[in-house]
Amino acid sequence: MASGLEERFAEIEKRVKGLVTENRTLKDRIHELEQDLVEVRKESQKFNNLHGKQLHIREKIERVLHSLESVGVTEE
Repeated sequence: MASGLEERFAEIEKRVKGLVTENRTLKDRIHELEQDLVEVRKESQKFNNLHGKQLHIREKIERVLHSLESVGVTEE
């Protein structure tokens, strides 16, 4: 009976060690994913800033074209 109990405890210990290792691996992966998320957020912010600048430039160009049209300069 004692050897059966020892085997069961050995199996439990083996499983716990496996879970600890898996937990460590998953924590590392979560950290990697969090770093990826930070980078993606930075890239997204850069894209949004670029898009805003493009809209601002487009508005300026449209104002200049409108001004040119109002003074009689036309495209050929």
